[in-house]
Amino acid sequence: MSSKQTIPIRVDVDFKEDMKRISEIRFQKGLAKFNPKELGMSEMTRLLRKTIGYRMSLEELKTKPKKR
Repeated sequence: MSSKQTIPIRVDVDFKEDMKRISEIRFQKGLAKFNPKELGMSEMTRLLRKTIGYRMSLEELKTKPKKR
């Protein structure tokens, strides 16, 4: 059992739905097996962090003002 404790957080509904759609596409293309570990939100966010655009997005978020 892991010694880390996870803290539940609220995730934007649109982001959650996007990740769900991506996991379905990954399964259809044979990039993931049909199990919660490979299709779950934690795996999708882990893969997202490995993309090229992720670092650019972090930099943009540091300077982008909130739209009113």
